[in-house]
Amino acid sequence: MHPTDIVVCDHTWLRGCQPPCDRIFVEYCPMTMFSGFPYLWRLSLTALTASTLTLTSWVSLTAMDVCGTAALARSTREFGRDGRHGRDGRAGRNGRDGADQTVRATGQPLNLNLSGTDGEDGGFGENAEWLRCRRQPRDERHDLNAADGGNGGHGGNGGRGGNGGTLTVQYTDPSHLRQVLAMAGGGRGGRGGRGGDGTYGCECDDERWTVKVCENGTCREEEYECNDGRDGADGRNGADGTAGNIGKLVLINQLEPLPQANPEQSHSVSSLANKTVTLSRNLWETRRGSTNLLAPGSVIADEYQAYKGFIDRQFTLDWQASQDLQAFTETIDLTLRPNGQVDIDFPEEYWLLGETVEQETLTTYRVDGIVPVADVTELAMGRVDGRSRTFEVNVVDLAQRSDVLDTRFEVRYSTSGNDGRRRRYDVEFDGPVPDDLVQQDHNRFTLALGRLPIASQLLSGGTRAQVELKIIRSYGSNVAEQTLTWKGQI
Repeated sequence: MHPTDIVVCDHTWLRGCQPPCDRIFVEYCPMTMFSGFPYLWRLSLTALTASTLTLTSWVSLTAMDVCGTAALARSTREFGRDGRHGRDGRAGRNGRDGADQTVRATGQPLNLNLSGTDGEDGGFGENAEWLRCRRQPRDERHDLNAADGGNGGHGGNGGRGGNGGTLTVQYTDPSHLRQVLAMAGGGRGGRGGRGGDGTYGCECDDERWTVKVCENGTCREEEYECNDGRDGADGRNGADGTAGNIGKLVLINQLEPLPQANPEQSHSVSSLANKTVTLSRNLWETRRGSTNLLAPGSVIADEYQAYKGFIDRQFTLDWQASQDLQAFTETIDLTLRPNGQVDIDFPEEYWLLGETVEQETLTTYRVDGIVPVADVTELAMGRVDGRSRTFEVNVVDLAQRSDVLDTRFEVRYSTSGNDGRRRRYDVEFDGPVPDDLVQQDHNRFTLALGRLPIASQLLSGGTRAQVELKIIRSYGSNVAEQTLTWKGQI
């Protein structure tokens, strides 16, 4: 026997042994149960009697306890402890934004600091813990994986630089602006922290080895391998923080406070009708060249806002619709634009019919009619009757809005034969229904489709037909469509 080979017994064979058995061999198995005897070289038993059978069973169980893993499936085990990962670095704090300031330029020197502060640097990632690699176990009957190295911690991101503040300068003499030194630069972004170092994984002493396995007098060699541990990855460097935005300049060519502006208002329909409200706004113009206006050395955005004046506009809602005004509790949004136009944002749930009237400083919107959008497409297919030239289709307006809405119809008429397979429809007509073929009786429409240019035999009794109606409804500039379909036998 080679000194580096191990011969083990096979448990499966022992469990499968039924009396009478000739012999059971246990070779070179560690016998921890017999103190003083490190190895049992050969145990030979003959199963001849009942007492011998009992002994045989005992030997089988003992052999299983002694030989341990002889019949286990091939597996992989790790030896050693994986390296501990390093902790991530702390993110740097963002810089503070510069404070907004409002000053008056009177000709006296002004030195103003509205700069943002720098962002803090991110912290370094922690290095992974170094491994203490254990010695590789010898002559194992399974594959081995050495311990992996630890990953380095990621570096913390740098903090964002603070934004420069907004400087508002009121003045009457443009030359006085040259006495204003404004420092409104953005803060620098903090530097990202360095990532921590990863550690190397442990290495195997023996990459391959064999174990000799004997069963019922027959021996074979099993080959096993050891895989080196994975090297830990270095931590990622943190991202640098972004620089803060440069501050902005606002110029107002007057020393008096600006008038209070109210360019946007919301009112309920009922409260706004036949009542006048006032909207107002301050006007601004975007210009360039701010550093040419202020003291040399100023740090501020080149583009600035210049005050242009103040406008106001009155608005009223003239309710001429037949519907009860108090039934509408929804809100109307009003916006005064810089050009003096008043935008009216009526709730989307309604269609309006009306007109805007402009008079000097007053804008009037006259409401001539109003229809809920949900009522526009509440049409349903009614009775389908007749044949040949008397074939007609009825459509009913369930919301009863047809007296105020314009309604047009388009139809696709198709017929189908029965060939014993899946039914297929052939289009016989596809187009608008002329007005003279549509009869309206309040909220009921009768469409004389039999008078369309369709061959009479395609409208005869017993014909399987499909009618697809596209209904176009409009109210002023508002338009919506609805489709109804009927299938059946004429």
